[in-house]
Amino acid sequence: MQTVPPGKDTEPFSLLGLLRYFLRLGTLGFGGPIALAGYMQRDLVKRRGWISPQDYKEGLALAQLAPGPLAAQLAMYLGWVRARTLGATLVWSSRWRSSAISSRGSRARC
Repeated sequence: MQTVPPGKDTEPFSLLGLLRYFLRLGTLGFGGPIALAGYMQRDLVKRRGWISPQDYKEGLALAQLAPGPLAAQLAMYLGWVRARTLGATLVWSSRWRSSAISSRGSRARC
């Protein structure tokens, strides 16, 4: 795991901030897995500086090799990079929570 040198545009990392980010991305993110992976790179690597470019590339490669949903696996890997088991677990839980929020909102409109 590499650390990212803080830049003038980076936000300080917090586990709560990471959880909020993935809740928001899971609820409002639009596009397929490649689009969501691109949003993670833009937001977490370039804008916030929470993930190093090398860690992102390794996570993307591992997510592409493993069977299953690419964006969810990449998100869990990035959570693991920042906060190990707790980070991966929280990111995983935010994926199903955001789905529940989205489906609850669409059910209310029917």
